[in-house]
Amino acid sequence: MADGIFTIPLTGSAANSNRARSGRRPANRTAAGENADPLIAGSFVAGSFVAGSENLLAARTLGLLLEGGQAPFDGAVPFNPLLIYGPHGSGKSHLAHGLAEWWRERFPQAAVEYCTGADFAREYAAALSAGRLEEWRDRLHRADLLVLENLGELASKPAVQQELLLLLDALADREARVVLTARSLPTQWQGLCAALRSRLSAALAVPLALPSQATRRAILESLAEGRGLPLSRQVLDKLAAAVPGGVPALVAAIAELELAARVTGKLASSEQVDSRQLRNLVEHRNSESAPTVREIARLVARHFGLKLADLRSPQRQRSLVAARCVAMYLARQLTPASLSEIGEYFGGRDHTTVLHGCRRTEKLLTRDVAVRQAVADVRRSLTSA
Repeated sequence: MADGIFTIPLTGSAANSNRARSGRRPANRTAAGENADPLIAGSFVAGSFVAGSENLLAARTLGLLLEGGQAPFDGAVPFNPLLIYGPHGSGKSHLAHGLAEWWRERFPQAAVEYCTGADFAREYAAALSAGRLEEWRDRLHRADLLVLENLGELASKPAVQQELLLLLDALADREARVVLTARSLPTQWQGLCAALRSRLSAALAVPLALPSQATRRAILESLAEGRGLPLSRQVLDKLAAAVPGGVPALVAAIAELELAARVTGKLASSEQVDSRQLRNLVEHRNSESAPTVREIARLVARHFGLKLADLRSPQRQRSLVAARCVAMYLARQLTPASLSEIGEYFGGRDHTTVLHGCRRTEKLLTRDVAVRQAVADVRRSLTSA
């Protein structure tokens, strides 16, 4: 721990929850794989979970989970299942990905299952329709680690909830480990059956808070280093103070400074942190009138000369795919919608498709003028609106 900031590596090597945060540039390899998406980084940077005192409990619990021995079932942890809950931007998505990938790398012989609540419901319906329910059920019941993200997506789906209840009981009998994420405690959900609510009440519920100012500064520094964007201490301090909330807002702010640096050919300065453009972005992200996914899609469709229905259709023409990826990227940055919720709007696509679209746009922003202009124009339209 350094300056009250914990860094827990989520790579295949042994994790140490008290490892000091160094000033070195993080390794390129990340917990979510090569080229991990910074848009879903939460409180993670380059394969690590960065937490301040606001998330000390989560950091130490995560450390216990990762230090469970040399094999999946060596060294029992005093909790199972583990439920991590917190608001959008607190790091739940990257935590879920990171834990699953860490386990796959550390224990290659283990059966690891990762999915979102929406994916679980979709797979259940597909297996039931195809007459392959027992085959699908058997695969999940053999898991050594189950990571299920966004449990709230199962609300008001009684058949799927009953299937999850069966799965949790089967994994408990095998002493398999289960990690769940949600935006709030199950007691606050509408449409949750009593049996599943009771079962989830036995989980260790660990809150994950939005990063504090000190943690935001540490995350900003790592994000800037990862983009090769040198920022002074003064700029980092001002940026951490100016941009409250989760990492999506921090990523957006860094992207704004990077774009300005590319356009002007000058390094980001303290003055740019006070610029109207960045201030508008911050105010827009934290206003009660934040845009909806539909509003963003409509503006993107208008910019590219398309119909809104085209973006939501299964069509795969190159120009249409590019526009759809821009819309997904902006929706992920500017709305509280999850990857699954964004994918559902854009024609029922899964979260991996949305993630791929966000990554694609992120890369194109560094070399494609048309994509940079589209992103800037839509942001400008949203701000003026």
